[in-house]
Amino acid sequence: MNRLVIIGAGGHGRVVADCAKAIGDYDDIVFLDDCFNERKVNEHWKVIGPVSIWSKLNDVDFIVAFGNNKLRKKTIKTLQQANANLVSMIHPSAVISQYTNIGVGTVVFANAVVNVNSTIGKGCIINTGATVDHDCNIHPYVHISPGVNIAGGITVGALSWLGIGSTVIEGITLAENTQVGAGAAVIQSTQANSLYLGVPAKRIRSLTNYQQD
Repeated sequence: MNRLVIIGAGGHGRVVADCAKAIGDYDDIVFLDDCFNERKVNEHWKVIGPVSIWSKLNDVDFIVAFGNNKLRKKTIKTLQQANANLVSMIHPSAVISQYTNIGVGTVVFANAVVNVNSTIGKGCIINTGATVDHDCNIHPYVHISPGVNIAGGITVGALSWLGIGSTVIEGITLAENTQVGAGAAVIQSTQANSLYLGVPAKRIRSLTNYQQD
């Protein structure tokens, strides 16, 4: 039996499970989450235990479904250090150029587009209907929210988060841990560990509680 174990039983996890169902490679899709003592199902799928039991599961594929970038990074690193079978997932309706690289542990959801010569790092989320144009470099553990449009030649630094419906013009660099608010339009390169809001997007404040690990 082909079994997929999704770590993280929130709303994002349900979308991952639905994506896996659409792909059709798994006979069984289950969750691990520390909510296990309170609930045993995540809508249509079982929650079989807390996150800590992952190492006791054999002959399964894992994918991490925490929306929080730092938590997703920490969990993926733990799995990789133990040589767990970590997979990526691309919805059948997504349009992915054959001349792209998609990192392990990354999910690309329905109707997303990743164009030619772009690289998506490990552990990223390319959410529903987002577009990544040509020659972009999306570093690891980035979350590109639904409806985001990224023009060509963009670099997005690790652990960044682009809010729903935001846009980024061509050829600029978003530094590590840039957070972009919903609907913002980024027209110039950003500073690391900073929040940007508005049209055009402006730096609002430093993310002072940020730590890389």
